[in-house]
Amino acid sequence: MRIFLESYLPTIMAAKYEEMMKAKGFLPYQKFRKRILGDKKLRSPTDDEFLIQYLRAKKYDVDKAMGLLHNYFKLVTSYPEIFDKLDKEKMDKLTNCNLYNVHPFRDNDGCLVLTFKIQNWDSDDISVQVFFSALAAVVFCLMIYPPNQICGVRLIYDAKNYSFKQMRSLTRYLPLVAKAIRNCLPVRFKSIHIVNGGVVFDYAWPFFRLLLSEKVKNRIYVHGDKTEEIQKHIPKDLIPCEYGGDLINYNENDWLTKEVDKFYDGFLEMIKTFIS
Repeated sequence: MRIFLESYLPTIMAAKYEEMMKAKGFLPYQKFRKRILGDKKLRSPTDDEFLIQYLRAKKYDVDKAMGLLHNYFKLVTSYPEIFDKLDKEKMDKLTNCNLYNVHPFRDNDGCLVLTFKIQNWDSDDISVQVFFSALAAVVFCLMIYPPNQICGVRLIYDAKNYSFKQMRSLTRYLPLVAKAIRNCLPVRFKSIHIVNGGVVFDYAWPFFRLLLSEKVKNRIYVHGDKTEEIQKHIPKDLIPCEYGGDLINYNENDWLTKEVDKFYDGFLEMIKTFIS
């Protein structure tokens, strides 16, 4: 059972608050929607479910929510080669190959825990464009769930076997990654834990770090092979055994692919609206 899909106390509280505020006409849906429709530089979905993601992320401040949405819109439209022709078959291969993993339980702050294993990306078979389009679809899927919007996520990035070939493919897209984790998504990265960095990662990391804001830098922890240090930030029972934790059997075959499939039409609609 994956509790990240279920109701969570902050989500229940937020939903009741938002229901009350909406009934009284205080939630700024209409103001936000009007701002979007009146902005000639922005093309975006305007349904309530989409808007609430950005309002929650910015504590219902419409100006800040507009800034966040503009950043996301610019991020997508600045890289049309990633989103112009989506290859769903190749994307499914990535979501099935243990590249991304969504853990079934949350930490004490309600944060979702993810792992990302770069060694499971075969850059000879899957292009870097498909790599990022699949990642965008996964993030879109995760953003749909209110607990993730409200509580945020913690990421374990496993850099084991990161290759020069992968680095060459990713280099031109480093600004995209830096912008995505800085202020573009309606979900907060509460902490990022990098483990098993080797020669290639150690070479690339200082250059990527230059692109990050101080706020993001302060949330990134490079542990090397000292995976036990993750336990200072994430409970041991939520950390996979391979990183010194107690969590076992957290992969459920094609679960992530099926999860993305549920929201893929919405992802396509958003992308088409952005780049139309």
